Amino acid sequence: MGMAAAVLNQRRACGRPRVVIPFEMIDEDLRTARQRARRWDQLDERRRAIADRALEAGRTFDALDAWDQETILVEEARLDAFATVLAAVERELAELGPARELYEELLTRKERRLVQSADPRGAELLEMRRLLAELDVELPARERARTAGLAVGNDGEGMAEFVRQLAALGMSAAPQVDEVPGWVERLELRCEELARLRDELRERREGLLLE
Repeated sequence: MGMAAAVLNQRRACGRPRVVIPFEMIDEDLRTARQRARRWDQLDERRRAIADRALEAGRTFDALDAWDQETILVEEARLDAFATVLAAVERELAELGPARELYEELLTRKERRLVQSADPRGAELLEMRRLLAELDVELPARERARTAGLAVGNDGEGMAEFVRQLAALGMSAAPQVDEVPGWVERLELRCEELARLRDELRERREGLLLE
């Protein structure tokens, strides 16, 4: 059997040949997806700001005296304006679709390729993936412990739950009621630390993948 025939038979045995997408194509898609994701973030922030202002305007409207027709008309116009702008923002968000999710999917696809390649970025990305996975476990656990600490009353009610959440973090201490505020403050500071670290790692990961 010739070499060409052997290669053909091997391909037939393995099924269709694997199509490898060049990094250049992934990078081009990433740039487009990044722009759409950034626009989605901007619109989402604007939506929340408008919704807050509309809620405040609604409270003002509800508090008006029925006889003050002029002010009622003004406030109604404000509410209508907020509704119009909010509807426009919602339409653009709908047109963008799951832009953030698609962008993250492309980042993950390129990350996988880099980790499996000889590119030196792969090793750093692999380590960051491990650290981010640990943070995704530790940060929520510390936030739950902080929340449980805030719920502890002066009479110690809720202390058992707080101690249980501390134990989940590997802490065997059993603080007294008057010590709980100090524990909560330390937990809050640690949560802020971990959140900053998570954001820095995500930013570094994104930077590596966009190089």
